[in-house]
Amino acid sequence: MSIPPLGTTASRDLGRVLPTGETIGRYTSYLDAQKAVDYLADHKFAVQRVAIVGNDLKTVERVTGRLSYPRVALGSAATGAWFGLFVGLILSLFAGSESGITITSSIILGAIFWLLFGVITYAFQRGKRDFTSTSQVIAASYDVIVEPELAGEARRLLQQLPMNGQAQHPGSNTSAWGQAPGQQPPQRPASWEDPYAGQQQPQQVQPQQPGTEEDQTAGLGTTGPRRGQFPDLPDGRPQYGVRVDGEAAGNSAAAGQGDSAPSGEPGQRNDDGGHGSTAAGGQR
Repeated sequence: MSIPPLGTTASRDLGRVLPTGETIGRYTSYLDAQKAVDYLADHKFAVQRVAIVGNDLKTVERVTGRLSYPRVALGSAATGAWFGLFVGLILSLFAGSESGITITSSIILGAIFWLLFGVITYAFQRGKRDFTSTSQVIAASYDVIVEPELAGEARRLLQQLPMNGQAQHPGSNTSAWGQAPGQQPPQRPASWEDPYAGQQQPQQVQPQQPGTEEDQTAGLGTTGPRRGQFPDLPDGRPQYGVRVDGEAAGNSAAAGQGDSAPSGEPGQRNDDGGHGSTAAGGQR
């Protein structure tokens, strides 16, 4: 037996060293990792060379209720009664005929003792912890590690154990629920991305551009700058009217005379350009 040199410590326990090997599966719960190892054991795999390693350990404390003096007293009395029953059963073995009285007195004394103990302990806390809770250590994920020479055989066996929801399991089925393996998932319609696809979009009213004064006063079929109803002259002077020939002037004057004459007798025109009178006396 070798003795370590003076001033040195012995080697650490091998049970405290993290196991090494290849990760054949990662699971979000310990029960799934346990199921994978149990499946390997059922198929005569050397599970003594398998380890389950938890990652990102977290301490979780779940609050179960609120504490008060009545609840503390009731809980302490119940605990003391169970303890008194256990002690009374042991003493009844030596009590003989008085075993019933021994058990009853043990239950009562145990309830009273634990009631006082619980109330006094709660009073000394001074309201610093007025709730009950349960604590446990939970890992974010669990790795199943196998020695490298057996990793291939372990993956081959775990491929026969499908687990939905475990993406890093060798036999996991990453397809959607109810979808055949190897089938492409259906494409989502483009309208799903637009929440207003089925609604009628309001049309935006384009503001009308105000026209210039020249465009508003210019007539149809004319060009050049305008300062009124008629375009300007070629030399730049403004034009306030246009010349009309004789026939066009006569037609326009006759149309004006017909509109001003009474509906019963149309007006008459003389050779000298005068208008006939509409009275019975004849021409003027």
